[in-house]
Amino acid sequence: MEEDEEIEAIEDEDFVITEKYKEEQKRLVSQKMDLYIPSLKDMLKNKVIDLEPKFQRRDRWNVKQQSKLIESIIMAVPIPPIFLAEEEYNTYSVMDGKQRLTAINMYLTDKFALSGLTFWGELNGKKFSQLNQTIRNAIERRSISAVVLLNESDLDIKFDVFERINTGGENLTPQEVRNCIHRGKFNDLLVELSELNYFRECLGLPTSFDKLKKIKIYQRMDDVQLVLRFFLLQDYEKVTGNLKTSMNKYMEQKNSNVTDKELEDNRISFTETVDKVYSIYGNQAFRKWDTSKSEWTTISAPFYDAIMYSFSKVSKDSIKGKEDQIISGTKLLFEDTDFVESIRKGTNSLEANRTRIQKFLDMLSSVV
Repeated sequence: MEEDEEIEAIEDEDFVITEKYKEEQKRLVSQKMDLYIPSLKDMLKNKVIDLEPKFQRRDRWNVKQQSKLIESIIMAVPIPPIFLAEEEYNTYSVMDGKQRLTAINMYLTDKFALSGLTFWGELNGKKFSQLNQTIRNAIERRSISAVVLLNESDLDIKFDVFERINTGGENLTPQEVRNCIHRGKFNDLLVELSELNYFRECLGLPTSFDKLKKIKIYQRMDDVQLVLRFFLLQDYEKVTGNLKTSMNKYMEQKNSNVTDKELEDNRISFTETVDKVYSIYGNQAFRKWDTSKSEWTTISAPFYDAIMYSFSKVSKDSIKGKEDQIISGTKLLFEDTDFVESIRKGTNSLEANRTRIQKFLDMLSSVV
């Protein structure tokens, strides 16, 4: 009798597994296709393929990396397949392969000249239009393999695939992963706020997009993560343990139940705070003060936390005309050993958060 029950249990388990497999297959519908490079260029030009879906990472390849890909195409070296998600009939977003597609499109439209090539060193310095006809033909007769997740696939499955294929290659930063996994209105707001002119000025980021996309802070979405830190640390007393985990949980919670009013309140709070900070520090905001050299140095995320939290608690009128006192008070904080330690090491502990935020807030309050 016990043996019969054991056999029945095994059969039930097999049935559950089989049914789950069948169900998952229904949720993921894909097909393979080959995209010849001239057709690919037209698809990108006509926006048939969207290189910038909200969940995608930002451009990260430099010209040498892009050149290596073009060299591989000329040499007929097999290129890993790209992954596309069908959004509507005959329109697609890139899930994996954005850097490759961007490099091909930019080269075909003469946006850069080849550099750093070894096997085809003769081509260094040449744009696509400057290649001889034989080499141009060699590029245009190649194709890129694509795996397309069709529109009838489940949306969550699409993003699960995106996470799996991206975390298997060049490592995503924590914020890039959040941008994929915790998609939603709150995540969209973080990206929107990271693009504020005053915020970019505070971070010393260029206004030209061509220059901006070469900056690591932008490429890695560190600017977006700074916006997230501002909202998370409004309740810094509740943030304990690993800051990365805290940000992950906060993103999950905000995206699941945030209201339109909360989003608007968040937008106003961040925008007004950045405006106040910029009015005092300009493009030196969030930079540490080197007392030995009497100069502003590198941007510090923990220092940013203290500044943004404190300025969110004071009005713009209260700081007007007190720029010099606030800057002098900021410099004096870097003569305080406890404050310096709180932004230098163990910065994610509750004690460090409390120390740097409270000391900066006390300084600001004493002036205003």
